Amino acid sequence: MGVCYDDVVASFQMVLGRSPDSEEAVNYHLRLGFRDRFELGAYMCATDEFRARFDAMVAEGSVAPSTRQVSDRQRPLTVFLGDRVLTETHRGLRIYVAPTDMDLAPHILLRGVWETHVEHALLRLLRPGMHAVDVGANIGYHTLTIGAAVGHTGSVHAFEASPGVARLLQASVFINGMSPWVQVHNRAAMDRDGMVILAAQPDHFGSGNVVPPGMNDSYHREYSNQVEVPGITLDAMLPQGRPLDLIRIDIEGSEPLALRGAAGLIQQSPNLRIVSEWSVGMMAVRTDLGAFVGWLEGLGFRFWLVTGTGGFESLTVSAMLELPHSDVLISRQDPG
Repeated sequence: MGVCYDDVVASFQMVLGRSPDSEEAVNYHLRLGFRDRFELGAYMCATDEFRARFDAMVAEGSVAPSTRQVSDRQRPLTVFLGDRVLTETHRGLRIYVAPTDMDLAPHILLRGVWETHVEHALLRLLRPGMHAVDVGANIGYHTLTIGAAVGHTGSVHAFEASPGVARLLQASVFINGMSPWVQVHNRAAMDRDGMVILAAQPDHFGSGNVVPPGMNDSYHREYSNQVEVPGITLDAMLPQGRPLDLIRIDIEGSEPLALRGAAGLIQQSPNLRIVSEWSVGMMAVRTDLGAFVGWLEGLGFRFWLVTGTGGFESLTVSAMLELPHSDVLISRQDPG
C-alpha cells in the first residue's frame, strides 16, 4: 500500500504547518517505508517540531490543552534504567522519574499528569518568546510545560536545590531538546547568598525544604534526608535588564524568601505573573507573612486563586493570610 510523494507533502502541510524544506526531505520520508498515511501521520505527530507547534497553539488559545492527551489505556511504555525511569507526560513530553518516589512518580507513570490545574494555568499565561523562571523545579514536569510553551525564542531558568533531583531535571530537559533555551541551576533560591540545609522525607521527592531555624527533633526525624546546598538570590543569578514574564515557584514555604531575593527583577518586570504554591503554615515559620503580602501589594500586585480547572478567582489581601493550602496567581494585571 505505502505512501506517495503527495502524501508526504500533505502531511508536512497539515501536521507541521509548512511545506517540506526540499525534495530530499520528501524522499527521505518515502524511504522510511510507511505502510499507509495513518502511519506517516502518527510519525509526524511524534516529532519534536509538531510538539513545539502544538504547545504554541495551546499557549495561543487556539487548541485546548487536553486535545493531545494520551488516555490511560494508551500510556506509552516506560523504561526502567536503574536509578531512573523514562516515561512521557500526557502531552508527549519525555520525563525521567525516580522509581522510589512516592509523590510525583506514581501519577506521572500511571497517567502522565501532575498538578494539572497548575499546568493549565501556566498554559493560559504563557506565549512563545516569553522569559520564565521555575523555582523548585523538581524533576521538571512544569519546567517542560513552560519550556515547550515559550519555545526556542524564549528562555527558562529552572532552579532545583537537591543535587539528585536536579540530575533528573537536567536529563529531562536534554532528552526533550530544550537545553538551548532551558538552563538548570542546582541552587536554592533564597533572600541572601550562603549555604543552607535542604531536608526531605525519604522517598518523598516533593517534600524538599530549606530547614527553618528552631525546628524540633520531630521535624528532623521526619525530614531525615539532609544535605548542605548553596543558596543564592535570583537577582544575583539572572540577567539584569531582561524583564521576566512569569515565575512559577513551589519551595515548601520558602517562597517569600526567594521572591524577596528577586526584588530587583520584580521591579523591572511590569508584566510579571507569579504562580505560587501558597501554604500559610509553612511560610509563617519562615517569615512575617502579613509583611510579605503587604510588600507584594505595595508593588502593585493583586491575588487570584488557581482553581481546579486552571482558572483564576479573585482573592482579597486579607484572604491571603487565611487561605487553605493552594496555588495562587500574583499579578499586576488581570489574568484575562
